[in-house]
Amino acid sequence: MNGIIFKTIAARFYAINTGFFLVSFLLLFGLLNGKATMELHYYLMQRITDSYLFTAGAMVLWLLYLFKCLAFTLKEIKKPANSFLFAMQSMSNRPHLLLWLSSFLSTMAPMLLYGGITVFVGLSKGNYPLTLLFAFWQLALCLVSAKIAMSAINLPWKKPFIVIPELAAISKKNLYALLLHYSLSKRKRTFVGVKLLSVLILQAMVMANANEINKESVCVLIMFLVAAHSLLPYYYVRFIEEDMSFLRNLPIRSIKIFLLYLLTYSIIFIPELLFVILNSNHSLNYEVALALYAVAVAQTMLYTAIQYLPNMLPEKYTMIVFALFFASLLLLASFYLWTLFAAEMVLATIMFLVLHSRYERLQAV
Repeated sequence: MNGIIFKTIAARFYAINTGFFLVSFLLLFGLLNGKATMELHYYLMQRITDSYLFTAGAMVLWLLYLFKCLAFTLKEIKKPANSFLFAMQSMSNRPHLLLWLSSFLSTMAPMLLYGGITVFVGLSKGNYPLTLLFAFWQLALCLVSAKIAMSAINLPWKKPFIVIPELAAISKKNLYALLLHYSLSKRKRTFVGVKLLSVLILQAMVMANANEINKESVCVLIMFLVAAHSLLPYYYVRFIEEDMSFLRNLPIRSIKIFLLYLLTYSIIFIPELLFVILNSNHSLNYEVALALYAVAVAQTMLYTAIQYLPNMLPEKYTMIVFALFFASLLLLASFYLWTLFAAEMVLATIMFLVLHSRYERLQAV
């Protein structure tokens, strides 16, 4: 039964929340180089176990994450497809409670792992009162949650004492969040792979330039990362024009679809922008970092516009991406970054607005 609970609740929880964990990982471990990241988290763990303010803040964060896990669990219990879970009513209280406790230990595992390391750091530093309080808090959260889930099975007719709303990070009903939701649900493997590649390459850049980061090397690296992101426009255009083809029957102008792509890429490249700013050791000023970010967004928009050319096969698109990659490297050496951004953005805008409205007719030829 424990395996069934894991597949029904925990495994599905991690599958659905891949995007949430990716964003959290990038924010917590992907914006600083390895040494700085370790020092930051070691400092936070120390403060959590020796400062009342930090302990209270950590307890609130753990509680919020528990709400997310509990809301998901209760929602899954109510689904008709999971009605077999109510067979657990025949179990005695202790094994029933232990099953749900193991389920919440699984869904809470990332926080419990971080919390467990924090407790170890606190005990090694001799901060026993706050450390033990924090350890007890984590255990209590899991036990209370298991008891609530157990009650939802044994007493389904009883109104819960508290109602925990499930807050969606990205609204499915918002047109401008459509591609972000698609990235984190239908294309999560591609999206996660591209972002992990970015983190690894950026970390390698910092390690190779420990004292001072060279502007030229960063520019080349960013162009390489943009080329790696060229997979996303390929999938995005096919999603919009094939899976969401009914959008063409709605009163949505081409400029709105253009802004949908633009907003999506502007958000997607924020982690790379923050990484460059935080790890440049003042070698690159903010203007250069913002210019590189703008060029990345503009070139990805150009990749998107190219997708609307007639008879654009994957092989042809790949060749164009390689050509633009090497052309960008040459242009970076002779053009001002903002000039390159303006040229690529103007070209992408004109191509998109001209080709988007004629896409169906051109594809039918």
